[in-house]
Amino acid sequence: MTETEALFLRTLEDIEKRLAQTDPYEILFIAALIRKLFLDDFPLVDQVNRSHRIKLSFETTLPLELPQGTPAPTFWTVQDGLDPDTAIPGKRRYTASRDQFFQTIVTILNDHQYSVREIILFEANVMGAVHAGSPKTDKEEALKKIDSTIAVGGYASSLRQLQAIARVVLMALSPLRAAANAA
Repeated sequence: MTETEALFLRTLEDIEKRLAQTDPYEILFIAALIRKLFLDDFPLVDQVNRSHRIKLSFETTLPLELPQGTPAPTFWTVQDGLDPDTAIPGKRRYTASRDQFFQTIVTILNDHQYSVREIILFEANVMGAVHAGSPKTDKEEALKKIDSTIAVGGYASSLRQLQAIARVVLMALSPLRAAANAA
């Protein structure tokens, strides 16, 4: 097993450990870990998968599809509904590529739509998982405002969404995890 594979495996263990926590501070750092895996300049997943060449797929529920001409809701968030294992019964499953998954819209607020990628980066770069920053755009400001007024399951909406994102990521990475463990 290479050092990179060991780091990858420990990162997945860290995500699992943080998913089991109830402290928002501990959960917040899931964003940094997913960012390291997929969104940094040299994503850890790509480094590990270079030798294994496993096609990753992300199983979610079908994304929100509004009939043409229907206005978007003022506020909507998929939350646990993103993860087929915690979605309401009967919700159809959807297999997404990596790009499709990270572009999946998980929250709508007024005229803003937030993708999986944007939620991760918001938690990492604004809320403090990587950088303790301030919102830089109207879109980030709107999400920060809704987080301060709406709690889902006792957590800020975007932090709570991060938990479902993490579960989907862990499932998608299970074949690569098995390959890295076998190396």
